[in-house]
Amino acid sequence: MLKPKFFSLQYKIMIFSLVIVLIPLTIVGGFSYKKSTDVIEEKVSLSNFNTVQQIADNINFVFSDMKNSMLYLWQNEAFMNHFTIPEAEIKRSPNLRLSAQNAVNTFVVFRPGIFSIYVQGMNGLVFDSASSTNTIAPEQEQKLLALRGEGQWIADVVQEYNRNDVRVFAYVKVLKNIDDLSEDLAILKINVAEEQISDIYKGKLLSGSGDFFIVDENKTIISALDKAKIGTKLAAAYDDPRLYERTSGYFQAELDGAPYIETHYDLARPGWKLINLVPMNELFSDTKMIGNVTLYVMLGCFVFCLMMIVLFSHNVLGPLNRIRKSMRAVEKENFDVNIPIKGNDEIALISASFNRMSQRLDELINEVYAGQIKRKEAELKALQAQINPHFLYNTLDTIYWMCRMEKANESSDLIQALSKLFRLSLNSGNELTSVERELEHLKSYMTIQKKRYEDSVEFDIQTSGELESCKVVKLVLQPLVENAIVHGIEPKGSGGTIRIRIGREDGQLVYRITDDGVGADETELLSLLQKVRQGNRGFGLKNVHDRIQLFFGAEYGLSFRTEAGGGLTVTVRQPYLQGGEPHDEIAAGG
Repeated sequence: MLKPKFFSLQYKIMIFSLVIVLIPLTIVGGFSYKKSTDVIEEKVSLSNFNTVQQIADNINFVFSDMKNSMLYLWQNEAFMNHFTIPEAEIKRSPNLRLSAQNAVNTFVVFRPGIFSIYVQGMNGLVFDSASSTNTIAPEQEQKLLALRGEGQWIADVVQEYNRNDVRVFAYVKVLKNIDDLSEDLAILKINVAEEQISDIYKGKLLSGSGDFFIVDENKTIISALDKAKIGTKLAAAYDDPRLYERTSGYFQAELDGAPYIETHYDLARPGWKLINLVPMNELFSDTKMIGNVTLYVMLGCFVFCLMMIVLFSHNVLGPLNRIRKSMRAVEKENFDVNIPIKGNDEIALISASFNRMSQRLDELINEVYAGQIKRKEAELKALQAQINPHFLYNTLDTIYWMCRMEKANESSDLIQALSKLFRLSLNSGNELTSVERELEHLKSYMTIQKKRYEDSVEFDIQTSGELESCKVVKLVLQPLVENAIVHGIEPKGSGGTIRIRIGREDGQLVYRITDDGVGADETELLSLLQKVRQGNRGFGLKNVHDRIQLFFGAEYGLSFRTEAGGGLTVTVRQPYLQGGEPHDEIAAGG
């Protein structure tokens, strides 16, 4: 299992504190910005609507003035009498036409907003106050006659005396005889230049990218700041269904991917609408300032909170970090640590307790542990003195010669083999030996076992002379051969053979110990290399395996293979190292 990565409590508290600060700060800041921008957008939109409404009222005032002018001329008896004169008399007396024209011109002088007044009398008296060319189409004339004296506003084009076309808004009406309303006397058309109407909203734009225009009932633009748009149909991007849901209002629209406020207002002429377009990013420029201020305030608050968190972390959690480092020193058996105590809080109490604990541990180590080690060393030395190898060898040698003197040859051979076995096992205290000495140790063991099993166990050893000087871990072959006898040959109930092969493979020194016994479970044997079973079962195998890996690494050690006809082969791998211990001739004597 992987060890979890260390994550400091200091960083945990800092991150937790930052999250606690950031979440409410973001929520409050975002809510405040949204609320303030909504209020500003609503107020700016309403202000823009009021401006559009005022412009529409001014345009309607012009229309109303045109209507009043028409009423004034209709009620001027001297002017209207010109249209009761028979057509033949008009033709005979040109002064009558001039008299009617002068009456209109005198009226227009006091109405500077009127471009011209066109008169088309039923008695043939036709003229324009500005000598412009006007045309009333027959279908338009029929429509006017059908209105029975009601006037109508139209968008028209007249031609000046110099042949320049001028777009006008005109109020057209059939003038009836006041004394006989069933009699139509003339058609009167009062023209106001379109430019005069556009001048009303020309300077009222709230942004440089905004626009104003007027559309008629057929969605045709009849007035605009951009004169090229006049006479064209309202673009589909502007033709929103919400324009026709109410007589006036405003709404957000998206034009060419950019958000706009579209404001509309119905004019006095039914079907005519004044439309205003303003980009939201220009109309609500104040909201950007609010957003910037909100962002700066949030950043300021965040920096302040961050400084306070860092200060808190340093002053409160810094001592904890010093305690952690001191504890790691104690883990490494360095008890001479002392934490400086500052303040009078819980951390100061913990620091004081830790100092006392480390001091006490130091005392215990020095007084108890060190004392026990000395006592154990003394006991060990005393034990070693009692079982001094030379004393043991000399004692066995004495027994050996006594047996020889008493003609007990077999006993003397066993005593000699046992003496060699002990001497090679001790190996002067070294863990490493040579293949030659390891084989001598094994042969001494085999001598004893042959007497015990009355030659029912056969041993076959094969090796080459060049391998005898290789350096190896001591006491490897004997435990494995003993394991083969006890767990392989003995349960078989009859004799058997154990073969020992020593060779070199791929730069490694390899032992193979093969028996023809009852065999074993390879999986179980491998598990014994990891953990000794109850009753110390597997202790010998694990001991050999662990000692080899301790000296040479995890790639070396024991492996097992069950033979097909019964039996088991144990393979031991060690590195091929030349230069073993010098060979000493082992004699029976010490």
